[in-house]
Amino acid sequence: MKFLPSTILFILALGLFGQDLKSIDYQFPINPGQQNYLAGTVGEIRSSHFHTGIDVKTGGRTGLPIYAVADGYIARIKVSASGYGYALYMKHPNGTFSVYAHLEAFDPKIAAWILKEQYRKKSFEVDLFPEAAQFAFKKGNIIGYSGNTGSSSGPHLHFEIRDANHQPIDVLTLGFKEIRDKIPPVVKKVAFVTLDGEARINGFFGRYEFDLIKTESWFQTKEPIYLQGNIGVEIYSYDPMDGIPNKNGIVKTTFQLDGDTLFSEHKELFSFGKQRNVLVHYNYPAYKKGSRRFNKLYLADGNEHNIYNIVNRGIRFENQREILINTEDSYKNSSTTRILLNSDKVTEIPTLKSVEQIGNFLHFKSSQQASVLLDEWINLAPYQEGDEYKYYLWDLRNGTPKSLFIEGETIPTNLVGLLPSHQEISYIQPEFTLSLTRRSLFDTVFLAFEKRIDSAKNMELFHFKNPTQPIRSNVSITLNPQLSYNQDKAMVYSVFGKRFNFMGGEWEDNQITFSTRDLVNYTILEDTIPPSITLKMANSDMLKFRIDDELSGIKSFKASINGEFVLMHYEPKRKLLWSEKLNKNIPFRGRFMLEVIDNSNNETIYTKTL
Repeated sequence: MKFLPSTILFILALGLFGQDLKSIDYQFPINPGQQNYLAGTVGEIRSSHFHTGIDVKTGGRTGLPIYAVADGYIARIKVSASGYGYALYMKHPNGTFSVYAHLEAFDPKIAAWILKEQYRKKSFEVDLFPEAAQFAFKKGNIIGYSGNTGSSSGPHLHFEIRDANHQPIDVLTLGFKEIRDKIPPVVKKVAFVTLDGEARINGFFGRYEFDLIKTESWFQTKEPIYLQGNIGVEIYSYDPMDGIPNKNGIVKTTFQLDGDTLFSEHKELFSFGKQRNVLVHYNYPAYKKGSRRFNKLYLADGNEHNIYNIVNRGIRFENQREILINTEDSYKNSSTTRILLNSDKVTEIPTLKSVEQIGNFLHFKSSQQASVLLDEWINLAPYQEGDEYKYYLWDLRNGTPKSLFIEGETIPTNLVGLLPSHQEISYIQPEFTLSLTRRSLFDTVFLAFEKRIDSAKNMELFHFKNPTQPIRSNVSITLNPQLSYNQDKAMVYSVFGKRFNFMGGEWEDNQITFSTRDLVNYTILEDTIPPSITLKMANSDMLKFRIDDELSGIKSFKASINGEFVLMHYEPKRKLLWSEKLNKNIPFRGRFMLEVIDNSNNETIYTKTL
């Protein structure tokens, strides 16, 4: 068995950076000197990234003072309706940066300068880089106020410390007394997944989750588990903290088998360029099917993240007796999970409702003889037999079946081809063309597709049936529709039940091309309805509106009085626009115009004489 060693340069970088951190005594950025509570921690597994900071609760309120954590100057200011919302980036003498996101307001000097820049650029959204001496602050100075802007789902402060290369570090290692945590991590479940065709878990192929129970000394399974062949181990765990119910992330995990350390990860320094690798760090397919985000204790194909010290690509189990998994939080509280293995051969019938794909294999059961259709029907031998069902495997590398014969019925697989990773290719079918770059895929994709037309709705559906497939970087899809469309108004939308999400696209030769990171269901819809504008307030001091769009969503807005730009702040969560004057002493007078355009270029213009 081969194990990949730690990256020496990465360890050296951590050591050098640790010396830089010690040169500054950082202050807590909000409610200093008081106990604070966290809604999120560094390294927490989010849907498409590791969380790079801490989310500090503000009790559901906005407007709390935010303090500079050390001497320094504001190096960057960003105002956006999405992402971090209103955010400040502060540089400190040791080369580190502190980041304060989702703010409601800035220090008055900063706010006045931003306002001038917004009027100069004639844009609400700005990304600004002040001069080094322009906005200098001492440790403990107020630099802004907490809020709920951008993609925040509730009032809080997102706070980070980054190194000189803008790589976020685990800020909880700085010893802030405002955060208390004496509670060790909790490990709720363990999962095992077969990584080759000969591997078995309690006699069966697939991925199986097992509940853990807490004993006085550790977490453990209720009974021994029998493992054979190359197996991947996964855990679902979280870190409770003093005084709050939140299930926060765990920064350090170590896996041992019979005393040998076979996996070790430490989420203490992150590269933004590698964030997308989180999709193969946790079990993305299982999560998309309704499970939790299970942390893999093995390195999946395509995973290039730098948080690992020791890795494996699955463990070949034979006669091993004991697994020990140690989980540790930023305050060095730790828990141990102990799993006994292979004391007895266990045959427990798995829950397998339908055909499942695990890696390169199709796994299914049938009470009758099962077959697969390639150029002709091939009868299969079961790998396991129960009282009622026989269990079958098909290796997709031996061919992608057009159909399966299960329980006396022919079931189409909709498999249309194999997409290799690390290759630049265009896969052409009559209904679509899918183009990949070398960086698009983590691993091989066995592409499934079905085209159908909903005649009742006059809608054609391009159904890519790989919703659980993680995609590293965008793929380009060109759809070849059968129906006719008004190409000025028709765009691509992803379909989730009755919900449509705008994807966009460019028309050429009656085909439309768009970019995506999901192989799901798509359709083409025409949006001919312009956005709505609802007046909330209009006087000489304030203009406020609610704007909305029924289908494609808001693309842009622009306001003016007598042809002169008027800044309108935008809060998409509340669908609100409101004005801010450059000169507070000059009343709004004259012909006001608000233009709102949606993503299908439908336009609504509101005018009013003030």
